[in-house]
Amino acid sequence: MVTALGRRREAADRTLTYDDYLELTTLLDLQRPRGDHPDELHFIVVHQSMELWFKLLAHDLRRMVVLLDADRLPECCTVMRRINDVMTALLVQMRSLRDLPPHSFHAFRNLLGEASGFQSAQFRELELCSGLREEGYLRDLRGVCGGALPDAVVRNLGRRSVADAHREAGRRAGVDDWAELYTDEGAASPLYVVSEQLMDYDELWLRWRTEHVALVRRMVGGSARGTGGTEIGYLERTLRHRFFPHLWESRDTLAAGPAAEDDRCGGDAG
Repeated sequence: MVTALGRRREAADRTLTYDDYLELTTLLDLQRPRGDHPDELHFIVVHQSMELWFKLLAHDLRRMVVLLDADRLPECCTVMRRINDVMTALLVQMRSLRDLPPHSFHAFRNLLGEASGFQSAQFRELELCSGLREEGYLRDLRGVCGGALPDAVVRNLGRRSVADAHREAGRRAGVDDWAELYTDEGAASPLYVVSEQLMDYDELWLRWRTEHVALVRRMVGGSARGTGGTEIGYLERTLRHRFFPHLWESRDTLAAGPAAEDDRCGGDAG
């Protein structure tokens, strides 16, 4: 039986337009260059688009924590595939800024004031949600933020990360040494597939950071500070960050071969 409320909803659905659903009138009114240089719109659209992708990434990373905690590994594979597709799209978008001539950027750079991508709260949330908690990372942030951590970092420090959930999923699956997962038997498991997708994700972030450093050097050189006052040396130090060091370290064990295994086991008892 269709109620009056149901009929009203059906009528509303029939009249819903593409513009209404996506709120395009509002969305397309948010690109407001502060000057008259034609390339400023490109700069704004790229960064706004990145923040939209960041929103989706944060949503899916939080979902990954829930799925890993429930050992729903096949679903994790589906979500991680989309996450890595989004990361690839982010790389392409940032690369488009290489087509912004340096003299064009400098023509409107002063209009940004102290606004900087360094201030992106969503970017910090992604770092923390992925698994970045090392003291070196926090120390660097305090150093460039006047001695205090950004609010976005403080809010997320106490929350479980994808790295936390992944390590615990491994323990529940009986993985004490992550190098053991990289055997013929382990490579057939859903946990192996998810682990490799997480490695892809970590590598995509390394590529993003590397290209960001190259882009900054290309646009403003190596001695100038960013609009927020950040030195390029800080950006270069971020290249060492890894979300899943336990997976990267497993490669060291594999590369060392049987000798490393003997050392871990205490050598030849005879």
